[in-house]
Amino acid sequence: MKKITSLLIHTFLFAAVPDASLKHYQEQYSLCKGKTDYQISQCLLNGNLNYSNFRGDRFSYTKVPNREIKKAANSGNSYDYTMSKLPHTKRYTALVEYIDYLYTIKPQYIVPEFKGDEEEDIIRIKKIFNLLDSANLDENFERTAEFEEALLEYQRRHGLTVDGDIGPRTKRELQQSIDHIIKKIKKNLTIERISSPKSSNYVLINIPEFKMHYYDHNASVLDMKIVVGKTKMRTPIFNRKMQYIVKNPRWNVPPSIYKKEYAHKSESQLRKLGLRYNSEGKLYQPSGRRNALGVVKFIFPNKFNVYMHDTPSKYIFERTTRAYSHGCIRLEKPIKLLNKLGYQYNSKKNKWITLKNRIPVYVEYHTVWADDDGIVQFRNDIYGYEKKLFNRAKYRPSSKKVVKKRGFEKHAGAELF
Repeated sequence: MKKITSLLIHTFLFAAVPDASLKHYQEQYSLCKGKTDYQISQCLLNGNLNYSNFRGDRFSYTKVPNREIKKAANSGNSYDYTMSKLPHTKRYTALVEYIDYLYTIKPQYIVPEFKGDEEEDIIRIKKIFNLLDSANLDENFERTAEFEEALLEYQRRHGLTVDGDIGPRTKRELQQSIDHIIKKIKKNLTIERISSPKSSNYVLINIPEFKMHYYDHNASVLDMKIVVGKTKMRTPIFNRKMQYIVKNPRWNVPPSIYKKEYAHKSESQLRKLGLRYNSEGKLYQPSGRRNALGVVKFIFPNKFNVYMHDTPSKYIFERTTRAYSHGCIRLEKPIKLLNKLGYQYNSKKNKWITLKNRIPVYVEYHTVWADDDGIVQFRNDIYGYEKKLFNRAKYRPSSKKVVKKRGFEKHAGAELF
């Protein structure tokens, strides 16, 4: 009898005709392909991402227990249950509204071809600016001052070099079909649905944006440019609480970096770089403005040994794409963050500070989002996660032996920068 009951429940969950509203939500705002209420709800609420090529803590994403989703499906309440679990933040609802708008303009959206007919290209570009940015341009072939300003705004919104030149990268962006844009937003809605809820006081790092945002009482009080990890040394996605600040830190060169970048150099060459060997024969860099970590670092202990810090290489912040670090997050204006946290840089001595109030730090990955003014922003997928996370291939755990902690992998860390 129990087997028959179990079979009936399974049949109901996985073969029933889905709720029409739930199915519409799936088609309109996601890439899910569920055929039953349970499958649709489970995909919408938990993402069903492929983490096999992901660097980070996948448990930083929220997960609704499958048993609760099944319970709602079994009671015929999947739609209301799913809607109640979705985010109600401005970041999420703004993207939902934007997708709704994009569907209404699909028939009018024609991309420029850039095959020699410059006048026709300008007309089509103006059409795109009018549709996407409410530019209110006359749709003719003249490059007016209003058109040039609209071009600069488009480049700003898409993370391009803001130079008013319709160069290769700007052309590639303008040639994205509206179906491609909608699909990109759907992927980011998935990330928004499973991202950790935020308190009123936190730091948000958005890797593709190359920006840090500090919020206090739900208001943005400080923004700055950042440098993140190279594509082969990706900054991980995770969240932890900031616990310590170190003024005038010393940098202990990790073995991996030493082997690749310093092992072949003579001691005199290393000294010119401000590097020394300690009594144990390990390479380090003393405190000071030449130090790779600059004059301050912010520590939120994690298994990746990734933290935020100053840098003497300020020129990098002038670049549009800033993926140059070994994984850590370099800050454009670290002293301003130090001041916002209630501290001053008033000594050249090495000093550790333990924060009285630990501040959550969220290191996330959004290539489309609505900013604090409600403007939808687009960025390049620098780590390829739009493809990797949404690849349907099954996740295969690593064969390497690891130590488990809180249900995720823990590897020995190294002090990066």
